[in-house]
Amino acid sequence: MTHIIQCGDTLELIKQIPNQSIDLLVTSPPYWAKRIYNGVGEIGSEPTPEEYIVSLTNFFDRLKPYLKKDANVFINMGDTYFGSGAGAWKKYVDEEGNITQAQKDRKEKYFTTKPLQPKIKQNGKLYQNKQLLLIPSRFAIAMQERGWILRDDIIWQKPNRIPASVTDRFNNTYEHVFHFVLQKKYYFNLDSVKVLGINGRLKNPGDVWAICTQPLNGSHTATFPEKLIEQIVMCGSPDNGVVFDPFLGTGTTWIVSERLGRRCIGFEINKEFFSFAQERYTKSQKEKK
Repeated sequence: MTHIIQCGDTLELIKQIPNQSIDLLVTSPPYWAKRIYNGVGEIGSEPTPEEYIVSLTNFFDRLKPYLKKDANVFINMGDTYFGSGAGAWKKYVDEEGNITQAQKDRKEKYFTTKPLQPKIKQNGKLYQNKQLLLIPSRFAIAMQERGWILRDDIIWQKPNRIPASVTDRFNNTYEHVFHFVLQKKYYFNLDSVKVLGINGRLKNPGDVWAICTQPLNGSHTATFPEKLIEQIVMCGSPDNGVVFDPFLGTGTTWIVSERLGRRCIGFEINKEFFSFAQERYTKSQKEKK
């Protein structure tokens, strides 16, 4: 199986790919204000959630010409609370609720999962501490407004989610996987992912998928499990089809595509993650023999 796996900026590397050649795009982009992967100016580091959504929708719009007309797009996204992590540092917030330099210095010294949320003044509406921002929903609506057709809002439920320490809300145990298409008629193989019902007959698996997370060694903690990608690749692309992951990360899409007889195009700008993906793929090939 021939794959195109490269390290660099997706929006530059994609220019070598012929138009309308991709059957399936499946990815998990960086979430807003969760981590620093590559430095200033990357997706996820925008000053506000609104600007993050604009960056992300612009990004996928620029990839649209490379998708076949009957292609599928599956995008995994998690949500964020405004002021997340600020509760333990209230004495470092000034009278107006702004983050002080002392708070910033301490968080940068002791927190390894940077960046912190950008400095946004609370407004008592969307921007107030403890507010769930509904970023996935806002993203999905923004994509609809740009002409994408939203077919599914799949709930990826995580049975092995680590219990949270919060005591004034329920622990979050799921993320969204949005399924977009370009036109009303598109490729979709439902039979490949049907499950056995209580009556002994195969049935539609529905839009709530209980799939455990899959931890890996190394510094990349935002890995989606192979089982999740397997479901998407099987229903969303034909045999020997082309599967594209613009945020390849640790290479899950690459490994699953090889296993299921699809050609993978994967781009990853972070050199450390790219090297990890190569090592992981090589190991998977040795284990297969």
